[in-house]
Amino acid sequence: MRRPVPILLAIAVLALNARAHDIPNARVDRSIQVTLSPGRLAVDYEVNLSELTLTRDLRDLIGSLPDGDRNDWFKRYGQETAPLNAKGLLASIDGRPLLLDSRGFDLSVEEHPQYTFHFEAAIPSRGRLKVQDTNFVSSEGTSRLALRGRKGVVLRGDSLPSDVQLIPVQPLWLMSDLEERRSKQAEIDFQTTMLAASNAELTQPVPHNSIQKPGVKDGTTPLTRGQGRSGPGRATDRLSRLLDRRSGSSLFGLLLIAFGLGAAHAVQPGHGKTLVAATVVAERGSWFRGILLALITTATHTGSVLLVALGLWLTRSSRYETIHSTLTFSAGFAIAAIGFWRLGRHLGGYGEHDDGPQPPSGSGLGNRNVVGLGVAGGLVPCWDAVALIILAEAIGRLGIAVVLLVAFGMGMAAVLIVVGWMAARCRQLLTKLDREARAERWLGIAGSLVLCAMGVYLLALA
Repeated sequence: MRRPVPILLAIAVLALNARAHDIPNARVDRSIQVTLSPGRLAVDYEVNLSELTLTRDLRDLIGSLPDGDRNDWFKRYGQETAPLNAKGLLASIDGRPLLLDSRGFDLSVEEHPQYTFHFEAAIPSRGRLKVQDTNFVSSEGTSRLALRGRKGVVLRGDSLPSDVQLIPVQPLWLMSDLEERRSKQAEIDFQTTMLAASNAELTQPVPHNSIQKPGVKDGTTPLTRGQGRSGPGRATDRLSRLLDRRSGSSLFGLLLIAFGLGAAHAVQPGHGKTLVAATVVAERGSWFRGILLALITTATHTGSVLLVALGLWLTRSSRYETIHSTLTFSAGFAIAAIGFWRLGRHLGGYGEHDDGPQPPSGSGLGNRNVVGLGVAGGLVPCWDAVALIILAEAIGRLGIAVVLLVAFGMGMAAVLIVVGWMAARCRQLLTKLDREARAERWLGIAGSLVLCAMGVYLLALA
């Protein structure tokens, strides 16, 4: 009657050894290419994730980040997660499990880190192969799985393309239950032809300890620049790279770089320029409204970065896309509401300052309007700035990161102020040329329509 106890203990130990790698509430995109050749199964396991997710996961795995810049973190992350991903990728032939051996990884970094882990195992000449990916079961993201035979190995029982790059990337909500299951597991029959089997006997695989890939040390490849998938955390200005300790720049030099990156960030599409210009054009006031709107937008943007980073740090959440969508929806709703309200007043023949006999009676309403637009315009944070704060906290450099963030915001504010001033000057020129005073109404309608379009566009993006 006591025999089941050792059996249960053995099952528990086996389950522990086969523990998969998981990052709850994060986005991780996977592509799995399984290749069968005579006597050998090879797996190229590609993983795409954001720097924020990587940093949080690495801290959970080793307790603290290694000293140095992000290149050291990326290398250490690959070393730590390669065996975990190998354990979570379950493979068996005719019901007998295969132990996948890790053979290092390739790494490319552009928008996000992209790892390609390499696993291998010895296989017989024929059998029924089953592959199931149990990694990242609590994570969001996409998954693709393809199997192919090489050098005389024939596969039967799978109708999908043999190259994983030919399988379209689809979000889970567009997949059927069968498609979602197939993206993570497959079962096929394979057989090695006689000619391929004889050639395989002549070229036996080299033992693992003697395998040496060009440029590989300790199972990793040198850091290269390549393609990565972008998400809400798209960071083309690479603000967070200013934390790299190998940059060699002085504090003043880093501040100048951060200021320039903030200006470049404001120049990019959808970062407040259109909002400032449309509001100033639709206003009857002076360039002061444009400066006020620019400053409020920048202050809100900086505050949003700090609050989002603090929330992610306190909750240990990795739901970056959910946060981004929620903030985008809120900003879009506010901008659209103000835009349609302005449009209705202009179409009805009411100016913003027609509420009373004195201009100041309407200026309070107009200022509140500008404050609302500024808050909405700066609500969606720059995710590279969020990464700057979180990464700085992880390596004990939070103070310098906040200073860099302020310099980044000042650069953004400078561009928005210039845009507001130019819009005010253009409006003044148009109203001076219009002797019949029709431009006032049409400029108000045009500016309000732009705000409406911006709000609806953001709502559609969310």
